[in-house]
Amino acid sequence: MSLPAAPGRPARSAPKHMFSRACPAGPVRTDIRPRPATSASASACGPVPPTIRPLPATSASASTCPRGPVPRIILALSAEPASARPAPPALRPLFAAILSLGACTSSPVPSDSPGAPAPAPAPVTDVAAECPEFAATPSPGALTPPEIVEASGLAASRRNPGVLWTHNDSDAGGPLVYAFALDGARDLGRWRLDGAEVHDWEDMAIGPGKDGGDALYVGDIGDNQRKRRQVVVYRVAEPAVDLAAAPAEHRLPGVERLVFTYPGGQAHNAETLLVDPVRGDMCIVTKSRGGSAVFCAAAPLTSGELTAAGELGVLGLVTGGAVSRDGTLVALRTYLAARVWRRDSSRPLSEAFRSPDCDLPLVLERQGEALTFAADDRGYYTVSEGAAPTLHAYARR
Repeated sequence: MSLPAAPGRPARSAPKHMFSRACPAGPVRTDIRPRPATSASASACGPVPPTIRPLPATSASASTCPRGPVPRIILALSAEPASARPAPPALRPLFAAILSLGACTSSPVPSDSPGAPAPAPAPVTDVAAECPEFAATPSPGALTPPEIVEASGLAASRRNPGVLWTHNDSDAGGPLVYAFALDGARDLGRWRLDGAEVHDWEDMAIGPGKDGGDALYVGDIGDNQRKRRQVVVYRVAEPAVDLAAAPAEHRLPGVERLVFTYPGGQAHNAETLLVDPVRGDMCIVTKSRGGSAVFCAAAPLTSGELTAAGELGVLGLVTGGAVSRDGTLVALRTYLAARVWRRDSSRPLSEAFRSPDCDLPLVLERQGEALTFAADDRGYYTVSEGAAPTLHAYARR
């Protein structure tokens, strides 16, 4: 959205949250390591709640206890588009102060709702392997087509190695997706989805198509005013892309329009569309300051009512996410931080957030809303809204 507005790993007692509800003392950390387990022993604040909580019950009282440390972020100089360097030591106190304000006030990014009190904790399920480790690497370049000014979604092609897809959240040119090469972030052209409409396209993914091949999924799921009775996900077979051809516009026929409603006819603003490449399940994660809710549909996907899967204990606005190609990792990001969950790819995607979560490095972006895993699962990419946004790359250590 645009301004303004593994076998056997020892179980941890409870995961931490993406953001804390109160600012702890001390600077923001710039190192990226697996987070240690949090003790759930009794204290004045009670046990740390698990990552995901059931939706129905809510508490009328607000807790005054801190929820854990401010997440660790890789701080990068925006003036360096060719690489993602940590900020020099002399500047870290300044960045720390800015980001501390961002985590604990409502001013840096548009608020979608005041949120609801946190519901009671639910049991934590088994934990998989230890946290995966990633690090920022040099940027492939910037997305130069002048039409790309609100890059809200990102997807790594499986049919076309070395190709990424993106789209605007609203596009004067109509229902378009854009392809570019990882080699220099070169423009490879744009594809128009036949019969599709643009209301508020907020995220995209690649998953199984009806014919068993790879398909593009585009989520028209944004609803800043929370007035939409339905949201739409477009699905279409992923086209072949010629990396040697000059950029041009192409047609994408055979577009499917999947229409979904939320339970009880409610309306939610959302910017995150997750599609499981293994099972074909789909989940939408809402964008809400008081805790993002997860709504899912099991494969095979058809239009209908989504199922409430739970509520994330996240104090932040979730702006994007992705599932790895092998289905074992699910990542979510906000404007300031990113988290990743390990999962059993044989289980429904709706259960992904029941295990503890881990830190993911995230370069500081102007208004970052997109994230995708690399096609080989050896890294991931992020990009921000804005003109000629820098594509940021991350690799496994």
